[in-house]
Amino acid sequence: MRVLATASAGTARLLAEECGDIGLRPRKVRAHGVELDLDWPEIARALIYLRTAQRVLVFLQQFPCGGGNSLYEGAAQVCWADWLDPGQRIAVAASGRLPSKAVRGDSPIRTHVFACQRVKDALCDQLRDATGERPSVDLDDPDVRIVARFSGDACSLWLDPAGAALHRRGYRVESGPAPLRETLAAAIVRASGWHGEQPLRDLLCGSGTVLIEAASAALGLAPGRDRTFAAERWRHRGHELAGQIATERRAAVDAAHAAIAKPKLDVRGLDIDPRVLRLAEANVQRAGLGRHIQLRAGDARHTSAPEPGSVLISNLPYGERLGGDEVTVLYAELGRHWAGFTGCEAHLLVGHDDFAPTFGLRWTDRMALTNGSLPVTLFLYELG
Repeated sequence: MRVLATASAGTARLLAEECGDIGLRPRKVRAHGVELDLDWPEIARALIYLRTAQRVLVFLQQFPCGGGNSLYEGAAQVCWADWLDPGQRIAVAASGRLPSKAVRGDSPIRTHVFACQRVKDALCDQLRDATGERPSVDLDDPDVRIVARFSGDACSLWLDPAGAALHRRGYRVESGPAPLRETLAAAIVRASGWHGEQPLRDLLCGSGTVLIEAASAALGLAPGRDRTFAAERWRHRGHELAGQIATERRAAVDAAHAAIAKPKLDVRGLDIDPRVLRLAEANVQRAGLGRHIQLRAGDARHTSAPEPGSVLISNLPYGERLGGDEVTVLYAELGRHWAGFTGCEAHLLVGHDDFAPTFGLRWTDRMALTNGSLPVTLFLYELG
């Protein structure tokens, strides 16, 4: 089956590497993700084990789309009874570049909301005509989630067997005021090349996402082992996926018990905000990593230098929701203090245009990414 594992901007190459690590061979690497040919057992494996993928989508149909009417007609080409019945709950999502203008005789698609409505109408009308009933809509926890992806004059339809996005691991019930998605945290850890051999420090750890994703990867803990997936409620085509997910989950949970008991990692976090630090501690405990991650209160501008050879990974305040006008002062103070961290490597994710000149140190490499809709940059510094 044709499958698309989607990635946030800039991380598709990292996702392709990860697919190879778990035995899934990429067919094409695109800007928005990785295309694969997978069977149902491999899809179950992708859902349980992929860290950096945002979603794993199963292809249904592709067709020309010049407006709302052709979108409805294209969606109606899918035999929806193969996938669901009227007793199940659905949700439709849409993304991508919509048709710039409708062809003659067609209605324009001006918003993704309207596009979702037309796909939903085609699906519900088809099932109502066949059975006399239509499925209900549940945007929060659907049994079957359909995704419409647009590329100008074409639309492709996909099924999302996870339902909720893959960054929802289950350990982060609460977060600080500027949360970093778990999938992006996993991507920057992979980009750093840290595998557990060196000390890892996050001196502005917030709710602990970077530390948890790093320790989980180093120990080989499957990110999907503690969550459920919409496909476990599928009744028709793909219903066998439920049993395969259960099998992969059981194996992942057993492996996690053994991995967590391994010798302790040297992973430590620091944050100046006691309230956020309490959230981090709760998240670490829910992730089962209390043995491996140490947290303490402190100020990154005055903390003692990490030991040489340490790797620093941090999501710095951007000035959007944290820091305000004072954020550039923070950057300058961090740069002056961290310049004395001899023999350390720092991977810093920032979303402020003035960061690099204000931080004041010479970066070695950088990577353009996005955190949600916000453009961000991952900088590499060789400190000292």
